[in-house]
Amino acid sequence: MDTKEILGYAAGSIGSAVLAVIILPLLSWYFPADDIGRIVLMQTAAGLTVSVLCLGLDQAYVREYYAAADKDTLFKTLFLPPLLFSAAIAALLLSRPSLPSEILFSLDDAAAGIGLVLFELSFLPIRFLLLVLRMEGRALAFSSAQLVPKLAILLLLPLTVGLLHFPANTSVLTAVYALANLAAAAFLLFQNRCRLKAVRRAPFSPAVLHRGLRYGIPLALSSLAYWGLASADRLFLKKYAGLEQLGVYSMGISFGGAALLLQSIFSTVWTPYIFRAIEENATPARLSATAESAAALLASALCLTGIFSPLASLLLPENYAAVRFTVVSCMLPPLFYTLTEISGIGLNVVRKTRPIALATLGALAANLLLLGLAVPSGGTRGAAVACAASFWLFFVFKTESSCRLWQPLKRLPLYMHTLFCLASSAAYTCFGTPANYPLFAGVWAAYLAGCILRHRKNLHKLFHYLKKQGFPL
Repeated sequence: MDTKEILGYAAGSIGSAVLAVIILPLLSWYFPADDIGRIVLMQTAAGLTVSVLCLGLDQAYVREYYAAADKDTLFKTLFLPPLLFSAAIAALLLSRPSLPSEILFSLDDAAAGIGLVLFELSFLPIRFLLLVLRMEGRALAFSSAQLVPKLAILLLLPLTVGLLHFPANTSVLTAVYALANLAAAAFLLFQNRCRLKAVRRAPFSPAVLHRGLRYGIPLALSSLAYWGLASADRLFLKKYAGLEQLGVYSMGISFGGAALLLQSIFSTVWTPYIFRAIEENATPARLSATAESAAALLASALCLTGIFSPLASLLLPENYAAVRFTVVSCMLPPLFYTLTEISGIGLNVVRKTRPIALATLGALAANLLLLGLAVPSGGTRGAAVACAASFWLFFVFKTESSCRLWQPLKRLPLYMHTLFCLASSAAYTCFGTPANYPLFAGVWAAYLAGCILRHRKNLHKLFHYLKKQGFPL
């Protein structure tokens, strides 16, 4: 994969992360924290929807793509069952449109319920159609599709609340998010129109479906456990602290968008690269060095976030003052997950899905225990630290399993970087104040300088490589 292609994929992730950082703070000035908390719940439920409806067949599509002789049959066979399943679920829920809103929002609101159903179920075609663009190497279309829903939200919010004077309530907000997702789905249908014509004529293969389910269902179960791991903090906050505190917590996650950016880029580029190398009987090069460099990069990202964390107070209303202290811990789960994509890839390569499920279940159990202890007394700060610690355990479990079943890694540098990240962010989140901020900033600045010195040769090579590619450096 050349630099141009990598940058093509990165553009969508970068733009999406930047727009996400803009959207939630913008909402905080116009919508109450309760409504922002409901949007976070809606997005959380979307993760569960995708995990349940996909049946793991989306991951099976990625795994089998390069080995499949008929890629149209592969797509039709693995996409059609989840599509029919989601259509049946949609018909059932829309027969009583207020029910989804009652369950998730505790509101008897049919309009919010319809928006919620459309928002949730649109993720299924978006997920599969995005995978087609990714596996075909259509970087520009892939990145554009990631930007469409965010741009639609930025356009629809001022149009509905500002120009058309719709009320700033839950129904309007869910409608905006649902329309944005539908715009993304329409864009993807247009981008894949030629492929979909071929898919319509392709035969359905029970053998391919059986093989896909055998690979995908264990991963789907693991995805459910991972959803619990990634979402339990929101559910605990809703129960013990209320929707307003959940809205405040979501701002910390929003400002940690740099971590989601790195996660998205690595997930987009790394996994298909490894699978392609395996199918071509090529050993992935310098896996340990790649993992160590990634760990240093993630630690540097955390240090920079911590140093500039006071800026959050300048961008948000006063009732979001805690965000400057929770943002560093909120960004650790996607950072640790990103590193796990590298250090734990061997489990996917050898098709050993049971250790993935066990690692996720172990981390989930730890997360539930820590959240039960931390959230009732610590609120948003306790939730951020508990979730970060649980994702560190997930990283360790999966890394150790992969090293035993595939290629061994030098793990000491990985654990040193990640333990520093966890310890410093937890201390700042739990005990940080404006008065002791300079102490934490000094520690982060020193560690950042150490990372730069340790990897200065790699940075020098990267600098010259980018300069040769025509970057104005």
